[in-house]
Amino acid sequence: MIADDTFPEIEEWLRPLADPLPAPRPGDWLAEHRETGQTFRQYLAANPVRRGAELSTIYLCLVGEFDAAQQSVVDRTAEYLGLFFDAPVVARRRVPVAEIPPRAKRKHPLWGDRQLLTTYLLHEVLEPDRPDDALAYLALTARDLWPGAGWNFVYGEANLRRRVGVWSIYRNGYPGRGSAYQLCLRRTLAIAAHETGHVLTLEHCTAHACLMNGVNHSEERDALPLTLCPVCLRKLCWNLRVEPAPYLRRLAAFHRGHGLDGADRLAVAADMLDRATEKT
Repeated sequence: MIADDTFPEIEEWLRPLADPLPAPRPGDWLAEHRETGQTFRQYLAANPVRRGAELSTIYLCLVGEFDAAQQSVVDRTAEYLGLFFDAPVVARRRVPVAEIPPRAKRKHPLWGDRQLLTTYLLHEVLEPDRPDDALAYLALTARDLWPGAGWNFVYGEANLRRRVGVWSIYRNGYPGRGSAYQLCLRRTLAIAAHETGHVLTLEHCTAHACLMNGVNHSEERDALPLTLCPVCLRKLCWNLRVEPAPYLRRLAAFHRGHGLDGADRLAVAADMLDRATEKT
């Protein structure tokens, strides 16, 4: 039974676990994008997209081909999204690259990478096909992405109101065996959860080191935690209407079972919240 579905104890009791957000260096996201963050009250005031009876399912659209190793990463990511957002995940369709028009494809003018245009995927592939009960409709591709003029590439992009998002595993490294697979999986999980968080109206976090921090380059991406800070965790638990401690333990079990960092932090946070509940 959820006694207070705004979960003030999350921010109050988990604050000691929050890592400070490092000062931005040249080239970092916050050095190039002026953002002030989003408090829990600001999040509520934004009338966020929220999971419920009408918006209940995450749908996936797979764009282009995936070999067996890449498909394994996709499958683990679908499982993780189901846990992270407490919702069923359904693979809805596949779109061959051959079906994407030339105006939405390019070779990078300097690097030669073959890229797909995010705005085309968001507005012309996903939005017209989005099911009515879609909490989020997400495209995943092994091709590189770019969002339009003035950009070299982007890891992913989402629309905070239209419940659509797209991300790529292209820059996550090839998921061979051992550490290469683990690195690709971690990077993909981080991007997938981050972009889906945007779909649920979570803005970039400037309060602490957090999964919802903005990312501008590969070093920043790899420093991105796989866990939410207390402010953003409070937003998500309110959105999903979940009991925080059991929710965190489910995530901890996945992290531990797949050799991902963050398992101990998630378990400690669950224990701290249990103790907070006992005292109130």
